Amino acid sequence: MPLPFSRTLRSFAAALSLVLVGGVISLPQVATAAEGTGDATPAAAIAAAPADAAGWTTLFRDEFDGPAGSPIGAQWEHEVGTWGTGAVDRTTDSTANVFLDGSGALNIRALRDASGAWTSGRVITADKSFSAPAGGRLLMTASVRLPAIADPTGYWGAFWALGRDANGMIDWPRTGEVDMLEAVNGTPQVIQTLHCDLADGGACNEPYGITSGLQDCPACLNDFHTYSALIDRTTPGAERMEFFVDGVTTHVVAEAQIGEDAWNAAMPNDFFLILNLAIGGGLPNGVCGCDSAAAPKTSGGTMSVANVAVYQSGAPVVPVPTIAGTAAVGTTLVADSGRAEQVTYQWRADGTVVSGATSASLTVPSGLVGKRITVTTASLSGKNVTTSLPTDPVVAGTLGAVTPTISGTAKLGSTLTATPGSWTPSPVNLTYRWKADGVDIAGATSKTLKVSTTQVGKRITVTVTGTKTGYATAQRTSAPTATVVR
Repeated sequence: MPLPFSRTLRSFAAALSLVLVGGVISLPQVATAAEGTGDATPAAAIAAAPADAAGWTTLFRDEFDGPAGSPIGAQWEHEVGTWGTGAVDRTTDSTANVFLDGSGALNIRALRDASGAWTSGRVITADKSFSAPAGGRLLMTASVRLPAIADPTGYWGAFWALGRDANGMIDWPRTGEVDMLEAVNGTPQVIQTLHCDLADGGACNEPYGITSGLQDCPACLNDFHTYSALIDRTTPGAERMEFFVDGVTTHVVAEAQIGEDAWNAAMPNDFFLILNLAIGGGLPNGVCGCDSAAAPKTSGGTMSVANVAVYQSGAPVVPVPTIAGTAAVGTTLVADSGRAEQVTYQWRADGTVVSGATSASLTVPSGLVGKRITVTTASLSGKNVTTSLPTDPVVAGTLGAVTPTISGTAKLGSTLTATPGSWTPSPVNLTYRWKADGVDIAGATSKTLKVSTTQVGKRITVTVTGTKTGYATAQRTSAPTATVVR
């Protein structure tokens, strides 16, 4: 979905100021003190990701399992187009740009075509309800390997999150943007930033945000590293946001730094995650002091993501809905919210809303063959939104086929009539094939057959074939008649 803002509005001057003001910071070699104790620490959850972590509820996880070249799963949605950031690529939903590598990673690849135009990928989570409850915490984390190519100037990889207000609207930057990872131009450095409040100035010094500046990360181009952000609301009036690389604290923003109003406009919101790889734009321009889009660069640079996870602590556990039934055309899938309260339902196929599918059950239509089905439940207030795991891909349905019967006398010159019975689900397209002693009778493809001399001494059968869009073709053959007599 297009977002109603130009992401971070980073001009050349903004990005260059970020570099000059933020400076270059070496990542610390030891973690600073984190909130919580024992296994419930953010560092312990980051180390466990994407598995369940003690003291945390897993809201989301994806390990990107699947055959090489296959599309991303139903937990994600593609955003297709251009995004007002100064980048020159167009994001697509093609598996040339966004695909599973077959070894447990998602690849987002930037490609230049023969005309010089760039395409790449940008995906967002279908679940847009990740939040830190009052008195609780929200941890967002991903394991990412940045592009390592010969000429990387202009490449801009990111793992980030956007907040939405109570009406589900994005009011950038007031509703919050959290950048767990930004990296540009192939340099061994990463940036982590909180954006909030006003689009110009304000409590978060926009459009720069409250940023870590460029942080040295020498191995980030060659290996997978974990980038994370924690929204910590455990202490009223002293809430904080903490950023991590590989479980080590790298940047902290305190509620007191930006004030209660700006903090509360962003941090309690529902967030969703974004993974993207851009070409050119304000941030890479500012870091290189050049027109990064025009600089020579290698096509095919790839950002790989081994896993993504979201954890929550200190909040009531909201059950994840389950789906009962077989994912086949014509069958009925039934959702179980797992809750005592009344909930709303929305069914999706590969992340796309199934029109009108808002009850606890779904009869699978023929247009969903090959797609994976999920159901999202929410309380009537619109909160506590959770999405089921996807089903297996929908397969063709099974027709309710009936064995036909033959009426009439098996005698030369008589007419035999096939009665196909009632095939389901109606309507089913039926065709006929008459046979004598198991051999096709030439031209005998109507519902009736006039017995000719060539059938004398033989037994007649009729085979009925049923076809319907979204269903496997079915055939049924009648019992044979008596031997045809003169």
